[in-house]
Amino acid sequence: MIRAFHRWPGLLALALVTLLALSGAALSVFPAAERLAAPQAEAGLTVATLAERIRAVYPGVEQIRRAPSGQITAYWFDQGTPGAAVIDPATGAGAGSADPNQTERWLTNLHRSLFLDDTGRLVMAAGAAAMLVLALSGAALVLRRMGGWRRWFARLRGPLAGRLHVQIARVAVLGLLLSSATALWMTASTFGLLPDGAAALAMPEVSGQTGAGFAQMPTLEATPVAELRELSFPYSGDATDVFTLKTDQGTGTLDQGTGALLGWADLGAWERVSETIYMLHTGQGAVALGLLLGLMALGVPVMGTTGVLVLLAGRRRRPRIRGNQPAGRAETILLVGSEGGGTWGFAATLHAALTAAGQSVHAAPMSAFAPESYARAKRVIVLTATYGEGDAPLRPRGSWTGWRRWTARRRCRWPCLGSVTAALPNTAPMRRRWRRQRRRRVGRSCCPWTRWIASRRRTSPAGAAPLGRCWGRLWNWRTSRSRPRHRPSP
Repeated sequence: MIRAFHRWPGLLALALVTLLALSGAALSVFPAAERLAAPQAEAGLTVATLAERIRAVYPGVEQIRRAPSGQITAYWFDQGTPGAAVIDPATGAGAGSADPNQTERWLTNLHRSLFLDDTGRLVMAAGAAAMLVLALSGAALVLRRMGGWRRWFARLRGPLAGRLHVQIARVAVLGLLLSSATALWMTASTFGLLPDGAAALAMPEVSGQTGAGFAQMPTLEATPVAELRELSFPYSGDATDVFTLKTDQGTGTLDQGTGALLGWADLGAWERVSETIYMLHTGQGAVALGLLLGLMALGVPVMGTTGVLVLLAGRRRRPRIRGNQPAGRAETILLVGSEGGGTWGFAATLHAALTAAGQSVHAAPMSAFAPESYARAKRVIVLTATYGEGDAPLRPRGSWTGWRRWTARRRCRWPCLGSVTAALPNTAPMRRRWRRQRRRRVGRSCCPWTRWIASRRRTSPAGAAPLGRCWGRLWNWRTSRSRPRHRPSP
């Protein structure tokens, strides 16, 4: 179930998830570049001093903004002409153009909405949801394969594509979980599905005076530039307008004539959470984290490619079984528990040997267990194999209780053959668990010589052929009490 939950979202959303990851990785570079290029304010500089320096250079200044990177931008009107510049805090003069980076804007629109406005936002949100599902299901599969959290970074075995897929997933899964979850939160906030939480300031009563200097405003004198987000100036000639100050702590209004603080509203809990999530997703204000998440996102196209290769390799490994009888006409049912497809080669040879011995055989995966369709079944053979570091394969669909009730009614025999790799450290507990569950919930195996094979050679087709001949003779010669011996080929 988990494997299918991981496979299908990955195949259906591979292109969309890859586009999200690559565009997000590219966008993660811009906050770092802005942080390196922006002139930084000296320690202890206050908002009052900064505003005084900027107004001395640009008398018509209307707004001062500070980005999370530390970049300060001033906006002004000069004889009716708007202007903007990146400011050097040390002098208050312009240090560069404030025009947005066109490449960054293009990538942002692509990443957010595919240039399709709200429809595109919903599509990209679906891609983020698919990424979240892939990360969660992939983590569950890695845990299953490695044998728990303590073995998360244990040595991998198997083909290169599978090892590379898991190796990248083990490193990148936390970053992908964080990026996808924060993307869904931001989309919900954009569409108004989350509480706003912003406290509204009441209309202040102003003095009606104008002309107070910044040094006469205690709030601006006490606020460091490091906490500034935005300072908006009152409209020129309007004595009823006020200064509006926004910081990391909240929003306040100041009288332009007296400099007094007229009102203040702290940031609400929802606002703080939303701002934190925005910082985690974009890297604005957390440059190192943004670069790390971008690096992890680069693993998505690699995992997509290796995942497709693993899927194709598994399909090639699963042989085509000739003469597979319908379940309703088969006397012998072969149920195969295989995570990677390797057990199917053994099952195909066993199927051919039993068919040659005169049996009508139906082979199916354990997940396709359907007892209501086994009208003529006299025996069910369960072929299981360890997965990863010795864990059990996927359990059959349906409860063990249903198996026992059906086998009791049908008086069906239950040979159970399992294969393990002798080098795996924890196969013995798996064998004991499987046998204990089978005996308690289904019953003992009808075959006294059923065993767990501790080498890959014995689970090869060469070992399946004599086993099939033995079982075929055993079930065809019902009057014989002799027990055939199974000696697998070397």
